[in-house]
Amino acid sequence: MSILIPRLSPILSNAISSVEDKMVKTQTQLATGINPDLSSSSASVILSLSSDISTWGTRTTGLKTANDLVGVTQVGLASISSILYQMLNLVNSAAADPTNASTYGSSYQSLGLQIKSIASSSLINGQTLLGSSPGITIYPALSSSISSSVAGYDFNTLGTSLAADHDLSTTASVSTTTKLANLNTYIDQVSALQSSMSAYSGAIKANITAATGFSSGLSAYIDDLQNVDATALQTQLQVHSNQLSIDYYLVGQLNAAAAEELRIFR
Repeated sequence: MSILIPRLSPILSNAISSVEDKMVKTQTQLATGINPDLSSSSASVILSLSSDISTWGTRTTGLKTANDLVGVTQVGLASISSILYQMLNLVNSAAADPTNASTYGSSYQSLGLQIKSIASSSLINGQTLLGSSPGITIYPALSSSISSSVAGYDFNTLGTSLAADHDLSTTASVSTTTKLANLNTYIDQVSALQSSMSAYSGAIKANITAATGFSSGLSAYIDDLQNVDATALQTQLQVHSNQLSIDYYLVGQLNAAAAEELRIFR
């Protein structure tokens, strides 16, 4: 028997095993999308960045909750502003028509209680910027030491106070002039709060966009570190498949040659 056959046999066997191992490794990378040969330094960076992404996710959730609360507050303020203008009109109507002051006063009281109700019901996760809460604190940055305060206003107490002071008669303890002055002051305060809430909403939305963008950037960087090039791996898999076909063909040829040499001994 030719000495080439026993020499080539283990070489081809090892070659086939090597190509099959490479194919399994390539298929695994394609299935998981993760590079199995990630360096320890890259793995450490990914771990650190993943922690940062988690923190930014927490910050983003908090910011979205704060923005929801600001949104509810804006709706409440719009309603309260409308009610205050209605109360202003009732005071003027009572002054012009003293004989129906009690009727106007009853409506005035009802509107005051509506303000209280709005302040009490404008809640997000139990928080309100219109009730007894003094405000909220948000943390827009990665560091918990960086914070921003959103001020609130106690319309709960104001609504109760206005409802109690519903006597619009000419003999009321609080004069019409004083009531009108107070209501105009409250309207101005509501207008100022609406402007503040609008500014807060813009700032919070900008921070949400920044936080989301930063998280996306970190995620993309992690993907660059650990993800595989699927197109290149598909090409590589095809190369391995072609090589395996060649190796099996050579094995077939080798077996045929060995069989032919053994035939002469039969």
